[in-house]
Amino acid sequence: MMSVSALMALTISMSLTTLEVNNTENAGMEPSRTETAVATNAEGQWLQSFADAKLASIENGLPIVLHFEADWCGACRQMDSSVLNQGTVLEHLGRSVIGVRVDADRDPGLISQFGISSLPTEVVLDDGGKELARYVGGTSLKDYTIRLENVRAKSAAESIVKHDTTSSDEENLRSCLLVKREGHVVGLGGYSPVAMLRDKQWLKGGEEFVGSYRGVEYFFQSAEEREMFFAGPEQYIPRLHGCDPVELQRQKRAEAGAIELGAFYKGRLFFFMSEANRRRFQNNPAWYADGFRSDDIQNMDEFPFLKTMTLN
Repeated sequence: MMSVSALMALTISMSLTTLEVNNTENAGMEPSRTETAVATNAEGQWLQSFADAKLASIENGLPIVLHFEADWCGACRQMDSSVLNQGTVLEHLGRSVIGVRVDADRDPGLISQFGISSLPTEVVLDDGGKELARYVGGTSLKDYTIRLENVRAKSAAESIVKHDTTSSDEENLRSCLLVKREGHVVGLGGYSPVAMLRDKQWLKGGEEFVGSYRGVEYFFQSAEEREMFFAGPEQYIPRLHGCDPVELQRQKRAEAGAIELGAFYKGRLFFFMSEANRRRFQNNPAWYADGFRSDDIQNMDEFPFLKTMTLN
């Protein structure tokens, strides 16, 4: 193993009332989905781009194996020749894991982001960007194959836990979007966006104080609140008008979040359709918050107002 300098990533903390989102700051590390429009075929091969691996992981629900290496690292060269390109390893790639090789000299940003201090090092992430395991140093083909089997098993176990711990109360959740009023779409379930963002309070707006923004109607408590809203509407409306960002990334479908399931990130309010999706977001908000493509959304006709929004 050889040493390589590393910087610790910054930590962010955003909160909505009693909810908190804590995670390593990843913004700016990844290109948007517009830069990677075509899904990458990851079967039987190591990818060279973390952005491509991230998309493949989300779309296939598979964990990512990030293999950090360098040309000047002897143990790395040995793994390249005797382990990484062997058939028993390649058959896992794109089927049970998404593999990506990272050159430490060419991508110092990822070295810093993941706190890599020696090579070779592997970091395993689930399909929501949460770290599952970390391995330091070279290994044999036999042990590496066992490692990949363990990664697959651990990822499957994590998915089962997430599914089993979903709250049964979700049947009673209230949608923060698509509350119909005379054929119009109402945002935030009729609650005031100004009171929500300014005071962190859920306060119902009145029928006499309604304003429409980009095809969605919002209710306010007073004319003053309405004027405040239209002086800078983007700071008050929920991101995606309340559609679940996790569902957009994972399923390419727009689904309204619930007013009980919200979280702040970078000063913007996000909503989620399930507790499981909110946990995925909390584990790694930048993974889901940035880089949507409107032409990827399968049910855009149900959410026409998204066509007018800047999703990236």
